[in-house]
Amino acid sequence: MKWQRDHAIEGKAGYDYVLLAIILLAVIGVMFNTTIPFLGVGAVTAYLLIFKWYDSGIGKNILLENPSRTIKLFPDETANLDLNMENRSIFPMINGEFQLQMGPAVKAYKHVKDEETYWHKLKIPLSILRKRKTHISIPVIAQQRGVAKVHNIMYYFPHLFHFESAMIRYTPFFRTEFVVFPRLLEVKGVEAVFQMMPGKGRSPFSPYEDVQSPLGTREYHYSDPFHRINWNASVKTQKLQTNVYEREINRSFVFLVNIGKSKTSNMVQTNQHMEALLSYTAYLSKVATEMDIPFELFINSRRPGKIPVLHIPEGEGKRHYGTTLEMLARIHKQSLVFPFDKMLFNIGNQLTHHNTCIIIGELTEDSLHLLDKWKKKNVTIFHVPYSEGTSVVKPLGQEVLSHAK
Repeated sequence: MKWQRDHAIEGKAGYDYVLLAIILLAVIGVMFNTTIPFLGVGAVTAYLLIFKWYDSGIGKNILLENPSRTIKLFPDETANLDLNMENRSIFPMINGEFQLQMGPAVKAYKHVKDEETYWHKLKIPLSILRKRKTHISIPVIAQQRGVAKVHNIMYYFPHLFHFESAMIRYTPFFRTEFVVFPRLLEVKGVEAVFQMMPGKGRSPFSPYEDVQSPLGTREYHYSDPFHRINWNASVKTQKLQTNVYEREINRSFVFLVNIGKSKTSNMVQTNQHMEALLSYTAYLSKVATEMDIPFELFINSRRPGKIPVLHIPEGEGKRHYGTTLEMLARIHKQSLVFPFDKMLFNIGNQLTHHNTCIIIGELTEDSLHLLDKWKKKNVTIFHVPYSEGTSVVKPLGQEVLSHAK
């Protein structure tokens, strides 16, 4: 049964009064030996049977469509929450009130009367005629990053056979949700970062070479390094020959996001600027997608499993960008934080000299010590700190020490 009736708001006095009336009429008919009271008994009994029939069917003949839908929005975008209900009963439900709740990520701006109580209940007048379908369309506007689910769906309506109101509650989980992406906060200097770096992509114009991928040899020039001479080829041609290698570029980035703020050496709390940090990440992901640059993402939001943090493997394109935005939207505002230093330590074993990392968020002294080791492996590192104005991405240097103390 998908609708559960709440009997707490209804009284049983009406039903008891009808039974009492039947008994009294029957007694009067017997005592005075007249048929008129029995006519009343028949009428009241018929009313009681119809009453019981109607009463027992409340909630059983009301259907609410429950498709699985995810509506994705950026802040300030609008959409509609569409609800389709059907009354399969022969009895109408008139002058009722449909109620539901939605999370603060969206706001039903056309149905708000009292701003203070909005987040408790959304109330909509609703009548459903017999054997009819009805459609409810609730316009909503995206307010802030997060996920808004629909819950506590209830329908109040006047009972046709007594003066109380009936209330039914929709018990299944409602599968429509609104996912609001982070705002895109600009990060200046990102275009200068997304440039050619040593890596796996092949390009004849790159200044970097992969010594593991030889192309062949050519005649030696006086400016060529001595260690590149291919002696076997030189013996065969009787002229000095120089090795030629594949040239490569790195169009791949690793985004490392620290949503925590160190409180003590043993405690980590959520950064009060987490929303801005996630917005920086969304902006960097957007620019990388527009420039066809693959990227990988790590966020130190704790999760169960072998990888104890949120992780999106390397990918590119609009689908990868959409996956990233949805994961950013679903991070809870009071998310448990995994220590950033430990995350860096775990990731460090996977990095190569071809990686280019962009770190978003706060850096500690322990983090800087680990990152210094990465630099020795020729890992290129940039930093995006929180800023009240427009944030700027810069190569990681000693200037971040002031933020780590």
